[in-house]
Amino acid sequence: MNTEPHVAVIGDIELRFQPEVAGSEFLDVYERLVSTQKQVGTDLAKADPRQMREVLAALRGFIKELMLPESVPVFDKMPLPDRIMIELVEFLMEVYGGGVNKKRPTTRSSGSSPASPSPGTRGPATSPSKASTRARGR
Repeated sequence: MNTEPHVAVIGDIELRFQPEVAGSEFLDVYERLVSTQKQVGTDLAKADPRQMREVLAALRGFIKELMLPESVPVFDKMPLPDRIMIELVEFLMEVYGGGVNKKRPTTRSSGSSPASPSPGTRGPATSPSKASTRARGR
């Protein structure tokens, strides 16, 4: 279980997030975000400005609810481009939602790791990436 806050660095500012959240807590926050996004739909070109503002407010709310209290006022003062907001949401999904790059539990479990890909058939050529990796001394 994580005991240290998760940190997102934007420029020279650090935003700190809760070390752990209960599954239902994360799902409740995520559900509010998804509900707002569904109102707009997937075709953002057809969304009116009011709907887009609602989605941006929902993104900010999602991010703030997972933040440590001392980071909220800093975040509130930050004018962030939409792409940075989306990157923050993706970061939080990875941290709390069990994304593919999330640290796996230390115990052995068939449910905690995906099966290894099939190696396929070996060809006669040497992989350029392996050759260049060797040349760099790795």
